[in-house]
Amino acid sequence: MKKILFFVSVFPFLISLFLCSCSFKGGDISDLQEQLEQFEYVEYQDDFDQEERSDQTEEKISEIVIATYNTELFFDIVCDSGYCSKNDFEKQLTVKEYSKKIKDIADAIKLIDADIVLLQEVEKQSCLDDLIEELDFLYTDSYLAQKGGPGSINTAVITKGQILLTKKHLDPIPLPQGGTTSFTRAFLEAEINYGNRNIIVFSAHFKSKFNDDPDRRLAEAEAALKIIMESASINGDTHLVVLGGDLNDTPGSPPIDTLEKSPMLLRVASELPEEDQATYWYDGPIAIDHLFHIQNGRGSYKKGSAEVIRDHGAYTLISSDHAALKATFIF
Repeated sequence: MKKILFFVSVFPFLISLFLCSCSFKGGDISDLQEQLEQFEYVEYQDDFDQEERSDQTEEKISEIVIATYNTELFFDIVCDSGYCSKNDFEKQLTVKEYSKKIKDIADAIKLIDADIVLLQEVEKQSCLDDLIEELDFLYTDSYLAQKGGPGSINTAVITKGQILLTKKHLDPIPLPQGGTTSFTRAFLEAEINYGNRNIIVFSAHFKSKFNDDPDRRLAEAEAALKIIMESASINGDTHLVVLGGDLNDTPGSPPIDTLEKSPMLLRVASELPEEDQATYWYDGPIAIDHLFHIQNGRGSYKKGSAEVIRDHGAYTLISSDHAALKATFIF
């Protein structure tokens, strides 16, 4: 019945389009193309609305698990930069090494057991595609936010839901003492629908302490906070909003304080004993991978659910030098 009504509603347009195409001899064909494009858009919108209406009859999930995991230099078998010797940054893996790396990350993600995983240090989208295949398509959608050139490492996200919209925040950001810098890697924003719920996640990877630049890391935190709060002010009534990633600094540092002292942000692992928060080892266990719930968005953090997933007796997870952090959020 809907198809008949849709045909009736567009029938006059089809007639006019037919007459236009028949009478068209040597004029500007862009007018005709524009009409065709408009027709295709309307048809797509009608299909989307029908799908959306059918989704409304399905049951909505009551909670979701979100995690962050630094995969550690997830490169492939191609030397994209042209510089892959022992002392170069990009690592060109053998086929055997690459297969093992994919299996290791897949095994780690199975242990993490989250609905959305925010990833760091992934070279390219094809790495994500191979990872999804290794996971037997348990995760149905993925996105990599590339910033650097060939052979770079980037932020990414995989999800059991559907990614509706992505943004790579790459604009210049102000430094605390004046001047500008940029996010070290793309500050990734993704809108996801899962279980008929809307979620916005941010995957971050701030400046490391190798060749340290603490002002840049602080600038990243300040800019991230501004972006997150703007998103929550627009979408907070309808979306759960969560920030996660390798922020390369510990609780009490200026970047983490910038985020944690905001009255609207909750660092979920803050309820854990200090040693249980740790996701990395540097002269002892430290917490540098974090998850924040933006509390003026929809939903809430499920108390007691924050958990570091790590190897026994170490602050690593399989082939990565980082452990993972996950938490449950309630709608």
